[in-house]
Amino acid sequence: MQVSLQALKAFEAAARLGSFKAAADELSLTPTAISHHINNLENRLNVDLFYRQVRKITLTPTGEYLSEATSNGFNLINQALATVQAKGTVVKITTTSSLAALCLIPALQELSKSQPNLEVDISTSEAVDKQLHTLPVRFGQQRNINADDIIKTEQFNVFGSYKAADIPWQNGPVTLYTTKWKNNALSEPPIKQWLTQNNLDPALFSIK
Repeated sequence: MQVSLQALKAFEAAARLGSFKAAADELSLTPTAISHHINNLENRLNVDLFYRQVRKITLTPTGEYLSEATSNGFNLINQALATVQAKGTVVKITTTSSLAALCLIPALQELSKSQPNLEVDISTSEAVDKQLHTLPVRFGQQRNINADDIIKTEQFNVFGSYKAADIPWQNGPVTLYTTKWKNNALSEPPIKQWLTQNNLDPALFSIK
């Protein structure tokens, strides 16, 4: 059976407060409107929910039963709404462990000062899982990403000690060391392209 939600709210408030007027004040309605909603509810259910006396109302046994049920129902709804609203203040970020350790976690203290009511949940993995996150942060190719979604750009380069510049390359190949991404989906470091762009013969280098 379908009944008006507004009628149930009017009944629940009147039953809990013991007054049509008090219910009207709580729901920002007039006592007449409260009475009208409850009368419609009683007609719809074909029962009496209140004993009406001059300036006094009391619940019938049926009214007491429905009062307990509606109060429990609205309390459950309010608790659910509060839980959902609280989730709106949580920002869930997923990123790699290295980026979390180097950038995000050190920034949390400053963020908590400027946004004290904001809760940040950081999870780390090398691949984006199927969970719902507010902000997935990953390394990737800039050309494949929307410019508005890029937080920071990095540039590939080759580094060595100061003394390494004095080593004559013609005596043998120069060894360059690189690392592999944990995420196999990422492209390999562009070492050979870098050498070519800097007019260096890749044949002179041994990459390990």
